[in-house]
Amino acid sequence: MMEHVLTITEVKKQENILYLKPIEDWPETEWEKLEDGGRMLADSDALTLVYVLESVEAFVQLRMPKQVWPRLKEAHDQELDIILEGPSDIRLDQFQREMAYILDNVPGNGNYGTAMVEAVEEAFQL
Repeated sequence: MMEHVLTITEVKKQENILYLKPIEDWPETEWEKLEDGGRMLADSDALTLVYVLESVEAFVQLRMPKQVWPRLKEAHDQELDIILEGPSDIRLDQFQREMAYILDNVPGNGNYGTAMVEAVEEAFQL
């Protein structure tokens, strides 16, 4: 199974939706196969939150570096819907639930490493 990466550096809010726009181009035929993987992970080494997308042939890491976390906090606090912007938009229905899980588990948890814990606590004001 292939593993791919999409990196989010551009985020925009419209009404009750936060749109995540990847910097990488993705073939429309591949994009159409992607689904919400319903899991968020923490990449402590890169200080990045990673949301998982899936298709039959691939796992895709939706990587959200520290610089977009303030916008993720705003979206979390306001309970915005999260949409991955691309050739066709993908609604990430489990994103907020997974974000809540990360925010419950990372603060004060040495398993994530000091730098990650401090970064999450600072960005999300925990």
